[in-house]
Amino acid sequence: MKRIWKETEGVSPVIATILMVAITVVLAAVLYVMVIGFGQPPNNASAGQWVEVKALSRDSAMAEFGAFTGNIEPISLRVYVSENGTDIGYISWASNTDPSQVTWSNGPVGASVTYTDYNPAGGKINSGDYISIFGLSSSSQYSLKLYNVATDSVISMTGASSDFSTP
Repeated sequence: MKRIWKETEGVSPVIATILMVAITVVLAAVLYVMVIGFGQPPNNASAGQWVEVKALSRDSAMAEFGAFTGNIEPISLRVYVSENGTDIGYISWASNTDPSQVTWSNGPVGASVTYTDYNPAGGKINSGDYISIFGLSSSSQYSLKLYNVATDSVISMTGASSDFSTP
């Protein structure tokens, strides 16, 4: 006589329940990571280069920009200035196309800044553009740090040092 094997039992109900819960938790975690990732702004952290940063006299200096990754608009840029390790304000632009609209907020009394843009119609910070800073204290150590307001990030600068001393 031919015997037909019929197994009516499957996976244990306890193991099946544990597997279903584990799969549900993994799927929920994957979905959570995907949804959270969609809500984050893209990482547009910029990097740039100083060509030269130097004191021109006892009370003035210049900082020449090199190349940047991405397009850095002047209106999105702040140059923070510190003297002997203490923040003394920041330089910012009010317009992308009018280089005369640059200001030094919270800077020393009588201090001023100018921006030379080799392509003002372009509306971007380009290699060769530079800022001139006037009204600095003599015999002081200064440092510049760039910040991109649009991406809420510090711009990593390479090339020449952003530190300089006035004679």
